[in-house]
Amino acid sequence: MNRYGPLWDPTVNGSLREAVEPLVPVLEVLTHLGDGAFLMVLGVLLYWFGARETRQERAFVIAVGIAVFALSVGLKGIVQLPRPELAFTPAGYPGYSFPSAHAMGSAGFYGALAASMTRGRPVWRYLAAGVLVAVVAVSRVVMGVHYVGDVLVGVLLGFGIVAFGIYYRDQWTFDPGPLFVAATAIALFAGLLGSRVFLTFSLGAALGGAIGWYLVADRPTTSVGAAVLVLGAAGLVGILVLRVATVWLGITALVNTHSISALVAEVIAYAVLTVFVLVVPWLAVRIETHPVVVSLQSTLPFRGRVVDPELQADGGEPND
Repeated sequence: MNRYGPLWDPTVNGSLREAVEPLVPVLEVLTHLGDGAFLMVLGVLLYWFGARETRQERAFVIAVGIAVFALSVGLKGIVQLPRPELAFTPAGYPGYSFPSAHAMGSAGFYGALAASMTRGRPVWRYLAAGVLVAVVAVSRVVMGVHYVGDVLVGVLLGFGIVAFGIYYRDQWTFDPGPLFVAATAIALFAGLLGSRVFLTFSLGAALGGAIGWYLVADRPTTSVGAAVLVLGAAGLVGILVLRVATVWLGITALVNTHSISALVAEVIAYAVLTVFVLVVPWLAVRIETHPVVVSLQSTLPFRGRVVDPELQADGGEPND
């Protein structure tokens, strides 16, 4: 038995893999439902293109995601538990084992969605979230990249952060502000304890979230989906151009030196990026009447800010 206890016993991985052997190829695909990049993109798209009246709830989901990320990578850098070494563990799989960021991220993200959504019965929303989280958690164990204990702790911590957000809601209104502040504190504390795993990203995103939400919490946002699309696309192009420019000018090499100034620059860059994500629906108000936006709004299947494929089929006009 593993010295960390039965929940960190690698033989359990093998037993579970044998029990679900026919499903392993499917689980290796479904594990990406917990990928940080996938959840990040999904969260941004929901925030940008969801209905205006639920903007605060979708910002809450983003805040939960950032807090979960900060806590998971902080613990990884502090504990530094090596991944399992099994015959079926992918060769050279990077990072540390405890806790499972996939399990923790999926619990936080899908749990926050289930808690903040208003469509459907709550029991079905929570059941769907639970199934998704369970699939991701099991996939990490049968792939041999995490112990059972890693995913169990990850799921509990992810749901715990959602519970924290629910506790601090104003009656039935979810407030992302306290979670952005909590994420900042978590990242700073993890850094003080010696963690350097994605520290600049977690700290920058948390700071940017707190600043960005403070700027737009009470401001009006656009009802024109095409305006969000144009501004968001322009911002992404700008980021790519900036990235290419930094490589061409050799700035990337400077950042890789991990000097204090370079690390501060990284934190600022991630903070600015997160602020941009949160302010897009507000800034987009200023380009609602631009000819390109007007043309796209009448061409693409937008109904207000929401993409609605039935709009073109019905021959209807966009509305708020």
